[in-house]
Amino acid sequence: MGVISGFKFLLGVERRFREDDALMMAAALSYTSLLSLVPLLTIALAIIAAFPAFEAIRGQLQYEAVRTLVPEIGLQVQHIIDELVGNAGNLTAIGILGLVVTAILLLVTIEDALNRIFRVNRPRAPMSRLLVYWTVVTLGPILLAASFSITAWALKGSDAEEVSMFAEYGGAAFRFAMLVALFSLLYSAVPNRKIPIADAVAGGILAAAAVTGLRFGFRIYVEDLKAYQTVYGALAAIPIFLFWMYLVWVAVLAGAEFTASLVDRRVETHSIPALRRTS
Repeated sequence: MGVISGFKFLLGVERRFREDDALMMAAALSYTSLLSLVPLLTIALAIIAAFPAFEAIRGQLQYEAVRTLVPEIGLQVQHIIDELVGNAGNLTAIGILGLVVTAILLLVTIEDALNRIFRVNRPRAPMSRLLVYWTVVTLGPILLAASFSITAWALKGSDAEEVSMFAEYGGAAFRFAMLVALFSLLYSAVPNRKIPIADAVAGGILAAAAVTGLRFGFRIYVEDLKAYQTVYGALAAIPIFLFWMYLVWVAVLAGAEFTASLVDRRVETHSIPALRRTS
């Protein structure tokens, strides 16, 4: 791809982003994420608790999840989540069902947004959707726990200096790789359309790089929390967290638009029937 054609391609992605009202979709996903975060974490931790081998890294997994998503205010949000997750253990069967429904609501919203971006006119059948949601909710936490267990095993036998260097550089690379894998899987598996892995990974790298860049900018933005605490008091972390989630979803949807544009260009260039839009 030449410089001029690449620039035109990026302009097309930006125009497509505006035409799809991606900012409005990001706002809806941010609000749904705020409602669904605790149910998803509760379900994920419950699934991990079923595997005794992962018991030692449950706390680390929760800490890393919050640290990855919420820079600077991670400790405040984690404290709130700890209390809410602890209270979730006293729920009745109807309460647990409500948690599951709330968690699925986020997955439905994500699928609808990606189907719109990838121009999918016919969504999956209800049973197929439930199968995808169940796979994401159950397999995702297990894979994350396994990856943290492998990292802990790799650090065994290392001295303190090596562990410190690995934790600093290897940890950052690991989190970036996990974001790339998460976004690539999101773009390739969720839309009801065949997506080439190379295009999904390209979009995943773009989204992961955008989220990583946002972390540095957001750290500066919330460096002084006193202004927020003056207005919101003890609830200052909530609007900041909501704004952060909005920025993250803007980056994720931008990566999806980039991936969809790559797929459409591949179809138009090579006329591959297998990749044509679902009708």
